[in-house]
Amino acid sequence: MRGKTLLFAAFFLIYFALSCSNKQAEKEIVHLKPYPEEMKAIIGRGLVAFSQAKNQIFVSWRLLPDDPKGVSFKIYRKGVDKRDRRFKLIAQTNRTFHIDSGIQEKQRYAYAIRPVFSGKEGELSQEFIVSTTKKGQSALVFNLGQAYKMARVATGDLNGDGELEVVIAYSTNRNIDPYKKLWQKSQDTIKVVAFRYTGERLWTVDLGWGIEAGGVYSPMVVWDIDADGKAEVLLKTNKSGNPLDYDSDYLTILDGESGKIKKEVIWPKIEGFSDYNNNSRNFLAVAHLDGKNPYIIAARGLYKKQIIWAYDNKLNRVWERIVGRHLDYDVKNRWLGIIWNRIWPHFFKDRAHGSHSLPVADVNDDGKEEIFWGEHCISENGRDLWVINEQMPYAGHLDIVFVADILPSNKGKEIYYCREGWTGKKENNIGMLLVDNRGKTIWGRWGYTHIDGGWCAKIIQNQEGMQCFGYDIQDKGWRHEGTKYMGLSTSLWSSDGKFIGSPPNSWVRSFPVDWDGDGVREICLENGDLQKYDGPVVAKFGSEVLWGADLFGDHREEIVVAPQNGKVYIVFNTESIENLPRITPLADRQYKNDLSRTAMQFNVIPTEGGYMPKMRNKP
Repeated sequence: MRGKTLLFAAFFLIYFALSCSNKQAEKEIVHLKPYPEEMKAIIGRGLVAFSQAKNQIFVSWRLLPDDPKGVSFKIYRKGVDKRDRRFKLIAQTNRTFHIDSGIQEKQRYAYAIRPVFSGKEGELSQEFIVSTTKKGQSALVFNLGQAYKMARVATGDLNGDGELEVVIAYSTNRNIDPYKKLWQKSQDTIKVVAFRYTGERLWTVDLGWGIEAGGVYSPMVVWDIDADGKAEVLLKTNKSGNPLDYDSDYLTILDGESGKIKKEVIWPKIEGFSDYNNNSRNFLAVAHLDGKNPYIIAARGLYKKQIIWAYDNKLNRVWERIVGRHLDYDVKNRWLGIIWNRIWPHFFKDRAHGSHSLPVADVNDDGKEEIFWGEHCISENGRDLWVINEQMPYAGHLDIVFVADILPSNKGKEIYYCREGWTGKKENNIGMLLVDNRGKTIWGRWGYTHIDGGWCAKIIQNQEGMQCFGYDIQDKGWRHEGTKYMGLSTSLWSSDGKFIGSPPNSWVRSFPVDWDGDGVREICLENGDLQKYDGPVVAKFGSEVLWGADLFGDHREEIVVAPQNGKVYIVFNTESIENLPRITPLADRQYKNDLSRTAMQFNVIPTEGGYMPKMRNKP
């Protein structure tokens, strides 16, 4: 009897200690200065120029955080093939674009711009030679030199000049999913190639046969890890020719300028993992856990046991976190799980589910970035800041975790979750959920079968905040070339949880993008059509659209297209813009971190977090 009493007391003390630690974490808010690499980072003008129509060139550039109100810009032009290659002033404007009509047919031109304020002139930007187009659309073109079936694209400043380079991981093999009904042996390796934004190839690396041709086998992030102003390329690699040789898995840091290996360290180990599908799910992110320095977050697993390692920027492992260490929850032990959750909720908090992404965000505005893994919000020491306990447990995991200021009337950021289910029938704990920055439920919509995807974005002008989209399916038809949805239905919710309507099924696998720069995003459909909410199609890009973000030019967002024809395109809007210029979202810390994850499995929607640190335009 005494032994049972002592055991109960021990359980109580552990539970009490864990609960108190979470409450203490909630109270610790220390506002820190901006990250060191953001303070020293250079953001260039991102100048681009395209043929808009006969005898017209569209020129566009960034407004930077240091640009004062009232700044204007002088635009310079020179002929590329003429003997006289000196820049000549052609115009001055207070906008961040210009349409040059004074050109000659068949003549190549280069442009540069210079900021002017109170009669004082700033530095001349890098020049840009008028770029080619994609079937009549203005686009930057990156020639891989061979057809491909799978491509993932990331961006970052590899050489420290303030302009983004483009890193592409591609293969002639289809994007392989490790699920047993989808997996097929790779017939080709993954190549990683880096380009300047002008299209010049910098380097190419072949990852070899130890990595299969799929996004979850080798996640990729581009980030300045050592804070020298130049970004590195972070990858999961394998030193053997056998993808099942897990002891040969490494986290590899490539030099951004040369592609050569700078540092390597062991990838999270596989001990205790139960199946190939779970073993092969890998994730990568960068988080400023202490609010000052970048830490690399590597994770393995999704459905059962999951392991997360945090490395400092010298690749020393600073902590390990294991999730799902307890009994696997499935349909058979569902009632046991419900009983346990009533008796000891923390039991299920530690084994909450994984997700298909690894978002990072400063959710409570204390200067430190948190890690969002499944229902966990993980703090700097690897322990939970909080965990979702709404409608728990359930059989499944999260397909979407989206962090942003979704509901402006609520203080701080919110997190939008989409849960999938495994039972094949409607469940009271499967659906969409919005929580505040302490993990408290704002609203939830339950009774679905399997919410397989979704996103949040401002797509309706006169509604508060963002709108939340999700789509439910009854089942999937599994095929090697992909999956077929059965019993599909869609729903769109306001930021405060009111039902707006059921968008057309064409919204499945869509993403939002601010194509016209008015702050209200358009929806880019899977077939490449771009349309306003409840409005017409405004542009067409063809299939294999990947994602959208503001990478170059003014604050409008571009669209990345990978049509498998041997080239990858970044397509621009070159129409005149009516609204006034605004600072490039690239200066926003949350937008920048979201951009680091665009080469992952699921679509990432870069979102401004409301914080733009001051940047210097030169070292």
